[in-house]
Amino acid sequence: MNRPLLAAGLTLPLLLAGCQTAPKPPKAPADHDVSGVIAGEWREGARLRVGVMGVSFPEGPISRSTLPQNVVLQPDGRWSYGLDLPTTVSVAGAYQVIVFDDANNDATYNLGEQFARNSKYLIYSLQAATFPGLTEPVRLPEMKVQRGWNLYDSRAGVGPENPSPVTKVTGYDLERTP
Repeated sequence: MNRPLLAAGLTLPLLLAGCQTAPKPPKAPADHDVSGVIAGEWREGARLRVGVMGVSFPEGPISRSTLPQNVVLQPDGRWSYGLDLPTTVSVAGAYQVIVFDDANNDATYNLGEQFARNSKYLIYSLQAATFPGLTEPVRLPEMKVQRGWNLYDSRAGVGPENPSPVTKVTGYDLERTP
């Protein structure tokens, strides 16, 4: 065999292998669509995972905990987290970010696993409209929303800035109290 051809035959696979991209490191929590701090009392060795739970129209109850996310233990014993919201949502709905101890490591919230949520809701609308409100499983009032994601804090009640359209949410803190 011709030496230049042999050398090229051996070099080409090595060059191609060198062109492969290395796996990307996980995004920092603050680089996700929703981020915050997780605090409170959790069991020793808890496997914390975040997810989105809520009610969509016309699908009904929804639980999604396989969305891109990162949960990082901080030196002070709290966790910071980041979660990416779905980019293509085909239905309107009201959702909350929850954190849960994925005790059986199945990436799904199961009844009985420790969890936490807060008073903030993410309302998704396909267009600027009046959200009709809910009476079950949670009580939410009727409110005007913009197209896309809207943040509503139920502690503040409906007002000119509540709900407000969002593309990134910081300070969506979650704390578990026993």
